Amino acid sequence: MRQSRGAQGIQHVQVAGVPRLLLGGQLHNSTSSDLERARDVFDTVVALGGNAVTATVSWHLVEPEEGCFVFDGVTALVEMAAERGLALTLLWFGAFKNAASTYAPRWVRADCTRFVRAEPVGARGDSAFARPGTPVLSVFSPRLRAADRAAFEALAAHLSSCGAAADDGGPLVMVQVENETGLLGGSRDGSVPARAAWQAPVPSDLVDYLAAHEGNEDHSGALLDAWVDRGRRRSGSWTEVFGEGEYTDEAFMAWGFASYCEELAAAAARVLPVTYYANAWLGPQPGQEHPGQYPSGGPASGVIDVWKAAAPSLALVAPDVYTDDVRSAVAPYRRLDNPLLLPESRLAVGNLVWAVGCGAIGVNVFGVDDVRHDGQVADLYHLLAGAERIIVTAQREGRIRPVLLEPGQSQVVELGGLRWSARGSADVLRAMFLDAGVQVRTEAEGLRDETTEGALVPSPPDMRAMGLLVELGPDEVLVIGQGLVLEPSGLEGELVEIDDAVEGCYRDGVWQPGRNLNGDERLNLLPLDRLAMVRVTVLRRGDMPGEAPLP
Repeated sequence: MRQSRGAQGIQHVQVAGVPRLLLGGQLHNSTSSDLERARDVFDTVVALGGNAVTATVSWHLVEPEEGCFVFDGVTALVEMAAERGLALTLLWFGAFKNAASTYAPRWVRADCTRFVRAEPVGARGDSAFARPGTPVLSVFSPRLRAADRAAFEALAAHLSSCGAAADDGGPLVMVQVENETGLLGGSRDGSVPARAAWQAPVPSDLVDYLAAHEGNEDHSGALLDAWVDRGRRRSGSWTEVFGEGEYTDEAFMAWGFASYCEELAAAAARVLPVTYYANAWLGPQPGQEHPGQYPSGGPASGVIDVWKAAAPSLALVAPDVYTDDVRSAVAPYRRLDNPLLLPESRLAVGNLVWAVGCGAIGVNVFGVDDVRHDGQVADLYHLLAGAERIIVTAQREGRIRPVLLEPGQSQVVELGGLRWSARGSADVLRAMFLDAGVQVRTEAEGLRDETTEGALVPSPPDMRAMGLLVELGPDEVLVIGQGLVLEPSGLEGELVEIDDAVEGCYRDGVWQPGRNLNGDERLNLLPLDRLAMVRVTVLRRGDMPGEAPLP
């Protein structure tokens, strides 16, 4: 699978030789096992204006008996995506899904001698997500790795034989290897094969990687600091090289999970040329500050370097964002060696806007089954889809910035030789009019949930002020978002004012103008209660000649 790198290091997935911005939805975990239901959800993605869909392939369903593979459901998913013109990402739910092994086949889970179970040990292993009775296999089991790899290779060979890959004219662009790997309930696995790996020397590839990247901003962090503090040792045990503690445990587990995923990805890549990646359950995060409370060893923020060293066949590791603080969640994954992808996000369009503005090559809302066809996600996807070429080019050239504001916040963005001050329209209108006794609407009213009735997790609309600012040319920006007031100024104190603002949209890359906004509407360039698109031009007053004297 080809990826194309822009001047900013962004590597978009290419389809038919064209770099794409993937606007997608991920099906609920079990939806793809019911093909009729899956068809309906694929249609939902199309109705939302999306161009990409993400669906599950479950190990226990495709290999119910060892060596006997059933890929009829996988073929159907490929055909469904192709019929609808959707780029397809498949998720391999193999031995590990959300730090558990419930998707491993029965013949694996029933044989605890051949396929060893994990034994969590270590400090601060309390986790609300560690459920008694949930199967958790040991990532250090060589027999498990061989069985999982064989199944994954068989899947890759099947997909290759049916021409599923985009390079062969099919819809498949990416495959996720396992899902939110890591260990809950302890910072380290204490099973027999894990103890043997713990007592062995630190792999030289990891030490060589740290040595090669010391001093690089993208690679700074606790692991590199620990290695430097311990004297940059080139060999030794895990504690000798990195010291004692739960974060050494996490690095050890990260090498275990990353090298496991690498073996699968490298084997599959030999027959199926698509982009392979791994996704992360975030950590540390509020309420899950210690490894074992979040999955120890998954591609969390503190061990990205371990994953990069151990799994070169993975094009990227990516954060699943269910937290309110999307800025902090995506920041560690914005690296020159790691294209940004949002494989899963809760239903909050502000998360998607922020990620695209940070250069994300793709975004997905999770549980797209439950998303209304006429909500904010649909508004955003339709706007982005029409301007896809413009946005992709701006990402690759560094001409795009995100804005996301909580009530009372402001943000300053530098773009195109200008400084843009962004404030929430509701805050501005409230200050200007309500204090004077004039009643104006400052909150969105009557908006329905983003989810359909009966959704397991109802999602309210995202009412944060937000926007994407895209430099179109000298003194012109495109703004996509809601609830923003923007004021330009010159970087050197030059006097600047808004010259013109035109509401509209792009259809297939062609600008369709609407209202010319002036007067009161300048205080509300982007509506409070819906997403919209505006092209704004500025006038640099400092460049204007002085007024000629009267005769």
